[in-house]
Amino acid sequence: MRELLLRYAMYNIWANQRLLAVLNGLSAEQLDKDLGSSFPTLRATVYHIWDVEGIWHQRLQLASPVIPPARDFEGAWPEFAQRFSRQSEQLKDFIMTASDAKLAHTIEYHHPVKGICKSAVENSIFTAFNHSTFHRGQLVTMLRQLGVTKIPATDFIEYTRVKK
Repeated sequence: MRELLLRYAMYNIWANQRLLAVLNGLSAEQLDKDLGSSFPTLRATVYHIWDVEGIWHQRLQLASPVIPPARDFEGAWPEFAQRFSRQSEQLKDFIMTASDAKLAHTIEYHHPVKGICKSAVENSIFTAFNHSTFHRGQLVTMLRQLGVTKIPATDFIEYTRVKK
């Protein structure tokens, strides 16, 4: 299981970096333009990805309460990009250093709507990565709405083709 989780962690980092490279080239006006998605702006959407990866990482560390990293963030875009990249790396590091018993463990955490929940560690990790994939798809649609035409593929199969 560790090998599969690591492969998905590396894919998640790769895909996040590909879209972050595009976002880094945009103006603040473009990042903050309301495009009517589930999170209205590119910035809000990518911050949401960062928050959820951070929340799941904190849950895996058994932290309570968890603090979304973007909640009090007031830094500039380059600082965000660095922190977001590091957050994705931390999920990979967790997988690499966790014992087999820890990866097979079930965690208990507080969900803001559902209350106390229990989830297998491996399912929690897959959830974080799947969630990021979903919202990266939204970012691609939003970028197209802005007229951006050079958008890299972020599909898992593309990752497997270029990372042989």
